[in-house]
Order: sequence, then structure tokens, then C-alpha cells
Amino acid sequence: MKKYRGMAGLTLCAALLCLMLTALGESARVVTHGGQLNMRKAPDDKAALVDTVPNKALVEAVEIGEKWTKIIYKRQSGYVKTEYLKLATQLEGKTVYADGDILMMREEPREDARLMRPISAVEPVHVISVADGWALAECGGAEGYVPTVGLSYQWEQPAGTVAWIHERGTVTQDCPLLKEPKEASGTEGALTAGQDVAVTLLDKEWCLAVSDAGCGYIPAALVVLSGPVDGEIAAGEGIQPMEAAVKAEEALRKKFRAFAKEPLYCVPAIYAESGAQGGLYHCGFFNGQDQYLFGALVDAETGKTVCLASYTGFAAPVRTVDLLPAGEIKLNASGENLSVGDVWQVTVSAWTEHACRYALSRDGAAMEVSEDTGHFRAAFRPREAGTYEVTVTVTDENGRTESASCSFSVSDQVNGEITFPTVYSQKDGWWVDKQYRHSNLQKSGCAIFTLSTALQRMGHTESGILPENLAADYARCLIRGEGTSNELLIKLASKAFGFKTRPALYTDQKEIVNLLQNGAMFTFSIARGHIALVTGLSPDGTMAMVADSAPGATYERIVNCGMYYPMRSGVYRAALSVDELPGALWYFETGEYGGLEYYLPVSYLARRGVRLIQPVAEDAQEEVNGP
Repeated sequence: MKKYRGMAGLTLCAALLCLMLTALGESARVVTHGGQLNMRKAPDDKAALVDTVPNKALVEAVEIGEKWTKIIYKRQSGYVKTEYLKLATQLEGKTVYADGDILMMREEPREDARLMRPISAVEPVHVISVADGWALAECGGAEGYVPTVGLSYQWEQPAGTVAWIHERGTVTQDCPLLKEPKEASGTEGALTAGQDVAVTLLDKEWCLAVSDAGCGYIPAALVVLSGPVDGEIAAGEGIQPMEAAVKAEEALRKKFRAFAKEPLYCVPAIYAESGAQGGLYHCGFFNGQDQYLFGALVDAETGKTVCLASYTGFAAPVRTVDLLPAGEIKLNASGENLSVGDVWQVTVSAWTEHACRYALSRDGAAMEVSEDTGHFRAAFRPREAGTYEVTVTVTDENGRTESASCSFSVSDQVNGEITFPTVYSQKDGWWVDKQYRHSNLQKSGCAIFTLSTALQRMGHTESGILPENLAADYARCLIRGEGTSNELLIKLASKAFGFKTRPALYTDQKEIVNLLQNGAMFTFSIARGHIALVTGLSPDGTMAMVADSAPGATYERIVNCGMYYPMRSGVYRAALSVDELPGALWYFETGEYGGLEYYLPVSYLARRGVRLIQPVAEDAQEEVNGP
């Protein structure tokens, strides 16, 4: 986890660097496709090599040309290709992010100007204008100046995240707002006892406070934290000594040995929770890239974890679990009267979230029993009419077991209209008896589901695009022992349904982005033995929307990548389980997840290679597919 002891030194270095670059010329950021940039003695590809410049390095552009630019890097000068530089002046009108952990906004374009507010690594910054090493920018409704050297020049997503806590607080006594986290560092203003502040950074001695009086550092011992800003945790009683927070960290590490090597950051905030004994501390585990793994509220004295929660937004508070009194179970079902093929859902509330088991019967005859799981929300898709009963058995960590049941009826009546889901659920149990040559769609239908989804999104509504009909029409595409030949499937379907494709896969990231921006879709091998559909692009062009009929298979097999979803801040976060993805639904009959939409980096698509599905106008179909 990143620490803040060097904050003052970093601020001074940034100031000196900003002054140095301003004196020499225009600052620029090296942006390559990942490798280093060659710096040559002359503006010529055959000129001698002076040095190589790392990707994302900050350099000084002193002579800017259309093809070549003379730069200064580490006291050496030379020429680099202009296309691999992002200039400070190109920031104007763009929305970018802080290049490091934290960026300070000031009232005027100089280092000694009054601080207005800190900008976190995940807050978007809109640049209005750039001059003399400073950018006039807007962030979070405030307008002020930030040094251009502190901004990302890549117009992508934030470089990383920090322990940004954003807690409400009250000052306990009069104190100055300091420019840096140390005594006698100059003041930004003054706070009075009882004044409200927002605390955004916190270490063992200092915290960064934002108030009506200004922004600056105050001793952590002088502020009482009362809960996350705009959070859901009730107001509490104050900060406990740091020694108690250290005990909470030790207790949490001891209990969760699997995370013993992960950095742990413990915010020493106490919350008033009904039934809680003593102080509750807001703790969080992070991985090596400072990505939040999960949070906890833990009792500092006993080490008892009151609740755990995955991080659903930045900076979202850890949410407490609404548990029932000991031994009680409540089932909240989606309906009592269904038709064959409808999806029935149930949410289980209980006194614990230790383990849950589902048993299903139809017309009094037992059908399926799941294993004990951590899924307290589940679904079922009936294939036959009848009266169904689901019995849910909950077991706590002490072995206590309680059960509850609910019933629903399923009729044979179905709506005569053809309806298409947003994403097909290959593993929901419905497709197990739908034949696909020598197999069935539940086992081997991922490419068929992907094609059906693509045709639906191109506007087709005829019954021929239903998965079972596509499986019959293109049965020869399923090769025994190998799975579906996606190339053959898409080739045949392009002629039948009038869309454009080609035999070769697309592997160039820029081409893929351009085609997606122009309405194309792609099918591809998202992981070993599994096909999914690329349907769209994130606003910044770095992430691709994926429709996946069997996300559980992807999660188990995907290599060197993650399945992402957007957080409230606009940052895309890799899910630590399928359950974290919005809309995830677990089917207790099969023990599998339903279909989902989520995001993958476009770079991952390029590495795998993607197959084009390009809709075309009706009058152009003959030209595309031939006579």
C-alpha cells in the first residue's frame, strides 16, 4: 500500500520540475504501444541512436516538427517521432486524470498559491486551457490551476488508486491548516473547534482535510471521524488511538491467513452500530497494484469481523449485512405463478451468511439438491409444468442449521410472441435437452448463442435466429472432439443473413476500436474452448463490452486478464468473482451463472484475435456476399 510520508518531498520535486520544464519549452509525455522510444542524433530513421526513452516518461519538447521533435531527456537531447508524444497543449479541452496518487488544485498558477482541494487519482479533470506549465482545470465543480506535469497525457483511465477514504469529521480544537504534513510548514487557513471537514488521506500522524476554510493538513489526533461522506454507515463516536487500529490489523490478518501477504490499510474510524461491542474499524485489503480486494468492519479488541464486503465503487463505504435474529430465515421470491421457460428467483435473508443449500421438488417428487454454497441469491428455470417447492437450508459457522420453504406453480401456457434475452444463459438448465448435432446446446452451444445474440442486435426477429434453430441449420459446424468451427459458422451465416465478415482475425487494436465505433461486432475465443460476442466500446475506447452466455467458464479459464465493470467514478475495476459483476445470477440446479455483459480491455481482444460481424445496408448485401 502506498504511504504518504514523502508527500512534502514529492510536492517540492514536482514544483522544481515544473519550473525547469517551463523554462526550457513544452512538456510532453511519451506514449508508445508499450515499448521504449528511440532517441536519435538527427531527425532520420538511419541516424545514430542516442538513448531510448521509457513509455510514459515525461520529456521536454524543444523543437516540435510534423514528423520529428527534438527533446531533452535526462540531460540528453535528440530526436524522436512526433507521433509518439503527447504535448501539454494537447490537453486543452480533454478530460484526463492525475498522473500519480494525488494532485493539488490551487487558486492561481503558482506553487505558493492557496490550495483549493486535492484531486484523487480516479477523479476526472477537464482541462480548459494550458499556459506556462499550468492548466486551468475543472474537477468536481471546482475550477482552479494544476501543474501540467501532474496530469496524465494519455486521455485514458486513471493510472492507479490510493487509500482515498473520504470520511466526514469534526475538529476537536482550534488548529491551523498546514501546507504540508509537518509542523511549521506554512498555513493555508485555520480551523476552529467543532468545524466540519472532509478527510481524504490519513496516516498515523496526519490527515488531509477539506473545509470551507480551505484545504490542508492537520494532526489526525485533532479530528473525530463520523462516517463516509454520502455513505450508509451511521455516525459514530470518534477516533480511537492508533494502537487500537494496529490491533485490528493484526486480528484481521490472523483470521484471514489467505491474505497474509496482501497490504492492509486500516482507517482508524469507529462507527456506532446496533449490537456492536466496542470500536469498529474500517479495514481494507489491497493487492500489489493497490486494487481494493475487500473491506471489513472489525472489532479492535476481539478481532471479530462484523461484516465483509467487496468494493463496489470508489470510494464506497463498506456496507454492513442486514442479518436477522439468530435462527430466523426469510425467503423473498420473484413470483408464485410462472410459465415454462420463465426464470424464478429467490433471495435468502438469515442470521448468518455462512452457507446455504437449495433442494427442489416437483409435484412432491425430489429433483435436485445443491451443495452448500455462499449463494444467498439464486435462480431456477423450469422446463416442465407442475407445482414446485424449494427448501432452503442455512448453516452458520457453529453448525446450527435452519430451513425454510416456498412454493410456485408452472403452467404450459407460453406467450406466442418470440422474445429474446439481452444475453442468453447457456448454463441455466433450459438447453440441456436442446440437440446440437451429437451434443446439446448447454454443453457445446456458446458459438450458437453468440451468433443468435449478434443477429438479434442487427435487428433480426424471425424464428430462424433462435439458438435451437441455428443449431439445426448449422449442425455441421460442430466438430466432434473440437467444438464449433466458429470460422465456418460465421462464414455460412454471413451469406444467409447478409452481414460482412472475413476469414482473417483482427489483431490490430486501432482497427478493432475503429470498427466498433462504426457499428461492427466481433465473435472471438474469449478463453480456451469458449466463444463470446463483442458488442460495443467504452467512452474512452480502452474497454470493450462483451456478451457472454457462460461467464463462469470465462472466469475459470481467462489468462492474464480480468472481467471488468465500471464503478461510479468511471474507472473500470476487475471483478474478483463472477458475483461482483452487475446482474450476475446463479442457478442452483446447474451450479452455474447465467449470461452477463461486462467489459474486457481492447488490448486483450487484440491478443486473442477477433472475427468480424459487420452489419451492412440492404442494398449493399449483394456486393458484400456475392451473387
